[in-house]
Amino acid sequence: MTAFARYWLKWPSIEHVMSKDWAWPTAETFHFVGLCLLFGIVGLYDLRMLGFGKGLPLSALKRLLPWGVFGFVLCLVTGLGFTLGIGANLYGDNAYDVIRRDVYLQLKLLFMAIAGLNLLAFYLTGTDKVVDRLGAYDEAPPLAKTIAGISLVSWTAVIVFGRLIPVGL
Repeated sequence: MTAFARYWLKWPSIEHVMSKDWAWPTAETFHFVGLCLLFGIVGLYDLRMLGFGKGLPLSALKRLLPWGVFGFVLCLVTGLGFTLGIGANLYGDNAYDVIRRDVYLQLKLLFMAIAGLNLLAFYLTGTDKVVDRLGAYDEAPPLAKTIAGISLVSWTAVIVFGRLIPVGL
């Protein structure tokens, strides 16, 4: 299994691109733009579900969620570039070894998984349909508030542990 993971995580083309002087800062810029879109929009939606800004109807905020998804895709693509390019370019080893060694990267990935499972719970429990019917000044149900709180904590942890990744290397 380890050999398979090492082989799968060895992408010479990404390592080559990420070794260019312009690649890392460009990827960082797009990663931060993606974070702003993702956390800004999803965080605002979550805060509204928690009861902040009750004058904002959730239906209006929901129209912004595709931009949050776009931000996530930007972060995913650039994050893969960082992860697959960092080992070979900075440390001369495989991305698999970097993932196994860096606790902060592991924690970031864990909280991304928690955020994903939380989002899945939002839709599978039908909470999204309940929230869609809320108007301005309506209170979200307790399950929606719980999901919103987990989302905020998870995405905040993703950002914090992401910033700590260089420390763990």
